[in-house]
Amino acid sequence: MSAISDQFEAAIAQAINSYTGMVAVRPSADTRLSDVAITHFKGKLLPKRVWVEVKMSHADNLSNPRVFYKGGRWGTTYKTPTAQVGVDLLNSSEDTKKFIRDLARFSGIPVNSIQVPTSKSGLKEPGAVPLSVMKAFFDQPGVNRYIAKKSHFDIGKLVIEHYTLGKAEPAHYLQAGDDFYMISSANPLKLIKGIPLLAGTGDFKVRVSTRSEFYEVQAEIKIAHFTPPTSPFSVKSGTTKKNPFL
Repeated sequence: MSAISDQFEAAIAQAINSYTGMVAVRPSADTRLSDVAITHFKGKLLPKRVWVEVKMSHADNLSNPRVFYKGGRWGTTYKTPTAQVGVDLLNSSEDTKKFIRDLARFSGIPVNSIQVPTSKSGLKEPGAVPLSVMKAFFDQPGVNRYIAKKSHFDIGKLVIEHYTLGKAEPAHYLQAGDDFYMISSANPLKLIKGIPLLAGTGDFKVRVSTRSEFYEVQAEIKIAHFTPPTSPFSVKSGTTKKNPFL
């Protein structure tokens, strides 16, 4: 998470706090939870926190679970719908199977014992592709870091499942740039009618990123085509759009 996105999330919490009777906080970053928690609504203490997911723009990654390859199968430690879709895609993708064969040939590690961890500690395990080898593999001309892709995917539906079922506490609202959306049909704050439900399609991709001490294999989940493309509502400071909390 970048400092810029941290600041944007804090700014959204502050903007909500500027409304009479509202209390919103941005807790310490925790991947099990969303970004901004509303604890008081119109002066009343809520029985439980209501969460707002915050993205700086429509182009932001909506979820990025890590995955790994071990024992001839792709797996993950994440217990979320997005992670499961990523694992299922990798285990069925012919492009991904070719990636493993090519990587095994390049690294000299037998294909039946090769491992692709997604953490620094995993690099110590037998059969794990070393960081230097992974970097050299992707430095080859024409080698794509995206090892799996499913186009025209219903990402809106998947993201709703991710934030309502895959989080420790569900999030029902999303602020993306200057647009405010519902993440599900549930409306715990009973906000004004007409707020659009998040929907859209895009490419579900899985990418290998090499870092200074290890590499990560992560799903990249972005909505390329929002439906509708914008929302008439926003809680961003200085917006000219309608305030969903009024």
